[in-house]
Amino acid sequence: MLSRNSSLNLAALVFGSFKLMGKMKNEVLSFQLNTGALMPAIAMSFPGTVRETPEEIKARLRKSLEIGYRHIDTAAAYRKEHLLGEVLHEVLSSGAYKREELFITSKLHPQDTHPDGVVSALKRSLSELQLDYVDMYLIHCPLHLKEGTGIPFTEEAFLPLDLVGVWRVLEKCVELGLTKAIGVSNFGPRQLKLITSDLKIKTVPAVNQIEMHPGCLQPKLLDICRIMGTVVTASLPLGAPGLKGGSNSIIDSPIIQEIAVKHNKTVSQVALRWCLDQGAAVVTHTTSPARMAQNLDIFRWTLDKEDLEKIKLMPRFRLIDITPWCNSSTSPYRSPGEIFEEWYGNPDDEQNEPSDKM
Repeated sequence: MLSRNSSLNLAALVFGSFKLMGKMKNEVLSFQLNTGALMPAIAMSFPGTVRETPEEIKARLRKSLEIGYRHIDTAAAYRKEHLLGEVLHEVLSSGAYKREELFITSKLHPQDTHPDGVVSALKRSLSELQLDYVDMYLIHCPLHLKEGTGIPFTEEAFLPLDLVGVWRVLEKCVELGLTKAIGVSNFGPRQLKLITSDLKIKTVPAVNQIEMHPGCLQPKLLDICRIMGTVVTASLPLGAPGLKGGSNSIIDSPIIQEIAVKHNKTVSQVALRWCLDQGAAVVTHTTSPARMAQNLDIFRWTLDKEDLEKIKLMPRFRLIDITPWCNSSTSPYRSPGEIFEEWYGNPDDEQNEPSDKM
């Protein structure tokens, strides 16, 4: 594992560069992490949907691998790791794929975001996934919640949070060989600074997975991650159309549709390519084999300056509402601005007002 200082130096050299990941039916380019490892720049997400049966979820993983996906993204909170584990065991034991050809990301459940819960939670995920290690393990969100907590959160749902302590244990998980790299998800500048400013911390997050799409960009946070040597991964890059809490604003956007026609691409390809052009990896979700293949075709072309300027004119919106994460008594955050101040405004600013402007 690289030291904190060497990670910073490496980031300046390799952030935003892509390298080929093996010979596949569809070539997938990759980001080089601050650990030196390569992470495929597009992942297939497996939270599942209310419409997918367990067998359909397993079939989707098999089809994803067949089409060319090598990065699989999941989380303990999705409660699908055991289904993925059945397929991973199947394809690895049959020799269809080698373990080193696959990149598996999972995430620490919010109920286990405390130093005493990390190792057992990761081992539990490995047991479900039927793997000896994951390639990336993320803190799912900067919260520690009581077991069984549902949305909306009550004041009683929040438990004391020790992000620095959790990060130290995650570093030990790397030493134990349980994960190759560690990162975070839904972290803003203050949370990143908190864990990286501790002198006992040896490494910075390899990844910060955040909501990002043409309607939601936080350029200051993106720059902070670049400087740190942390790769940003865009979740919900298409706006989660058709899903509960999702939006069709991206795929229905006249601007995105016009650019898609111009490049002879789909609207999904344009939105995904936009994320790459901002220097971010992407996590996508689709149940359609045709769209799976289309979404991989984002590497050998790019958007031009005119396209990017037009996209800047699109309305701004967020899908993930983090206001339930905040209260004045039991939560570590009084307001959403303490997490994503670039989006909601700086809570320390006397003129602070929640804003959807960048």
